[in-house]
Amino acid sequence: MNRHQICFSLFFLLILSVSFNACKKAFDAPGNTGDPGVVATISIKDLKSRYTSGTAVAVTDDQVIEGVVICDDKSGNYYQQIAMQDATGGILLRLGSANLYNYYPVGRKIYVKLKGLYLGQYNGTLQLGAGIDSAYISQGGVTLLAFNLFDQHIIKGPLNQPVIPVVVTASQLTTSLQDRYVSTLIRMEDVEFAATDTGKSYADLGQSGNRIVQACAAPGSNRITLRTSNYSNFAETKVLAGNGAIVGVYSYFGSTKQLTIRDTSDVRFTNSRCGSGPTTLMNIDELRSLYTGSITYAPNGKRITGIVISDRTTSNLNNQNIIIQQGNGQAGICIRFTSAHAFDLGDSINVNVTGQELSEFNGLLQLNNVPLAYATRVATSKAITPRAATFAAIQTNFRAWESTLVRIVNITSLVGGTSGRWGGSVTMTDATGTLISFTSTTATFANNSFPSTADSFIGYLTPFNTTRQIAFRNLSDVVAGAGPPPGSSGLPLTNSPYVQNFDGIATGLPQGISVKIGASSSSVGTADMPFYPATGLSSPTAWNQTSAGLKNFASFTGMSSSSDAAVQGAHPNRALGIRQTSATGYDPGASYVILLSNTSGKTNFQLTFLLQSLDVTPGGRTTAWSVEYGIGDAPTSFTSVTSSPATLSTNLGTFSSTPVTVNFGSSLNNISQKVWIRIVTLAATTGSGNRPSTAIDDLQLSWN
Repeated sequence: MNRHQICFSLFFLLILSVSFNACKKAFDAPGNTGDPGVVATISIKDLKSRYTSGTAVAVTDDQVIEGVVICDDKSGNYYQQIAMQDATGGILLRLGSANLYNYYPVGRKIYVKLKGLYLGQYNGTLQLGAGIDSAYISQGGVTLLAFNLFDQHIIKGPLNQPVIPVVVTASQLTTSLQDRYVSTLIRMEDVEFAATDTGKSYADLGQSGNRIVQACAAPGSNRITLRTSNYSNFAETKVLAGNGAIVGVYSYFGSTKQLTIRDTSDVRFTNSRCGSGPTTLMNIDELRSLYTGSITYAPNGKRITGIVISDRTTSNLNNQNIIIQQGNGQAGICIRFTSAHAFDLGDSINVNVTGQELSEFNGLLQLNNVPLAYATRVATSKAITPRAATFAAIQTNFRAWESTLVRIVNITSLVGGTSGRWGGSVTMTDATGTLISFTSTTATFANNSFPSTADSFIGYLTPFNTTRQIAFRNLSDVVAGAGPPPGSSGLPLTNSPYVQNFDGIATGLPQGISVKIGASSSSVGTADMPFYPATGLSSPTAWNQTSAGLKNFASFTGMSSSSDAAVQGAHPNRALGIRQTSATGYDPGASYVILLSNTSGKTNFQLTFLLQSLDVTPGGRTTAWSVEYGIGDAPTSFTSVTSSPATLSTNLGTFSSTPVTVNFGSSLNNISQKVWIRIVTLAATTGSGNRPSTAIDDLQLSWN
């Protein structure tokens, strides 16, 4: 337990302190002291301004502050410290004794002679003490003032001096070192304990308690932590379930705003809880009209009703958020609850909006931080008929139609996303314009491929700042269009693994395999690579043949670097080869391509092949290769896949064959569109001289 934590009681120190004072006579109530004739020379605010950060600051001049004690240790919620305040602010005094209320009870005016004391802080709360705490030098820690020095520094004044707490909201409080309210008595009205804390005691068994006190208006931001020591005499008392006012001393711990009460009489929660009174219905469009650009709050005694048009089960929306629409063709709104909800698509719900915050999040109007208990399910299995619309009409009416369902037909193209999948932003086009469909990467369908066209698309409108977007609920909202046929030229995936050794290459390229030129980050290639010789692959080509083109090479396997052209030509083990030149599209842009018509019903793809560098002519260039995939009829983006080894290259003057393994994980699982896998060079060769001869051999593609 930290020695500075406000309102903590350390039992072993308490026992020592009680033992020390047991030799004294029993204390009587403190006597009323008249004016001691001491005059304050500095305000508490000005004193606190002497400390900014770092090591505690010594007070070396003869200064005096005066103030009224606003919190003592009588209830055990403060230990070895008291709080005092004047008209300018408040401060804590760290005092090395127990039962301080016998000397400095709440309401007593005291004068503190500052010379010889130290001003420091504990995690944001300024304190006066006797010296620098060596264990907390850098944090500004101060030590306790010894009991025998009390009278030297603290002069007692009259009792029963009133301090009227300032009425504030939690949002007015800051976690600034010089905040005017820190260590002063404040009052918060129309507040209550959070629903999750009702029924609990002020403190937890064996440890201090943190209970949330929040306002009816904007409870998500207008809240504070009530900190209670487990050594307080009310630690086991249950917190009140009602609503009302609370008085306490404000502090903060790091970034957490805290309130400390003196005893339970500081809590006056005698009213009904927020949202528990009678309500009348207001329309959602009426509620939306209250927002004019800055945070506002719904009126008291009001509720809205609507049908849930978002689907929590697909996780395309945060689990605290929900979209409801009042009825067919009527207004809708996003609601953010204080915790995850369990309302399903088609539920009809009532929501008490009394005092709730209306604000925007990234351009989306929402009811923010609504207690989950404010919403009740009225009926299930209700439906909203989506508004028929075009993209042009949506753009014109977007704000009015925000958070409502629309249906678009005859979408002519869908492009973007993440490698042909829904996750991210997909640009959709119809005859009138375009609109972004956004899907969260957490959605259950984020990795599903989207079609090239759509006969019908249903979703709710939701902006992201200035970008107008639509989000759909589940895959049944999208009816794919016919689109271009997938084609029958893809590599046959009848049995796993598919094996291609290229030994029959003289008869032509295998189905689904091609070699492209002009490949780039946005194109699978501009054309098929021409054959060398032009008559096709029926003629074997020697490794050192320098003309550009697609070639029938002897494989590295079973050969040596000194094998001549005749030996190469007679070798039965063949490989699919290319020779790059400076011709446009070859360097960079050469690409071995594997086309899959689709991967429906298949998962966990793995590719292996041999990458061969075949020309031992000394002094030449190096080509860097990578493995990528793209999705769709004509993909405009490709995703690089980590290979083993991670760096792939071929070099003129090197005779080698490198086994390469590529695990695609779940990236190619169950895709209904074309899948393009390529071994590609996208960067220019390095070095000087001729470019290498490169081949692939013994290709194998496996799946589950």
